[in-house]
Amino acid sequence: MGKRGEHGDVRPIADLRALVIETAMEHASLVAFLEGKLAPEQFGDEVGAEVSACNQAFRSKGLGYIVVSDGPCTIVTRDHAKRLLEAVADQRLTFQIANYAADCIIMSDDFEFADDAVNEAIYFVEDDSVAPTLEEVRAAIEQLSR
Repeated sequence: MGKRGEHGDVRPIADLRALVIETAMEHASLVAFLEGKLAPEQFGDEVGAEVSACNQAFRSKGLGYIVVSDGPCTIVTRDHAKRLLEAVADQRLTFQIANYAADCIIMSDDFEFADDAVNEAIYFVEDDSVAPTLEEVRAAIEQLSR
């Protein structure tokens, strides 16, 4: 089956399934990173390919899905949020990977925020409209210390 193009030529209709790229964050890896059992660099190495694939899918106007494996309910604490932000501030984790991790935390039913400050910090990292400055990241870390 095809569709008439602008000049009357027949071209195939795109198979949208080819544009969908699924990625899967391992709940256990994300928790290990948040708890300090997995170094930011190791976490970045582990999820880097899926972050790149997801970002490429969005750039190519396809559909990228963020999937997080199931795990036990995890309360995201101020220490967890600080670890994420400090990894970005110390350049041990790229903002893209931190942003992806924040998306996973928000989209998964297996994570809950300990309090409003944690909620704000995770949503701060999740906002990829403009990458934050180092000063903004440090201010977010300071907010978690209050």
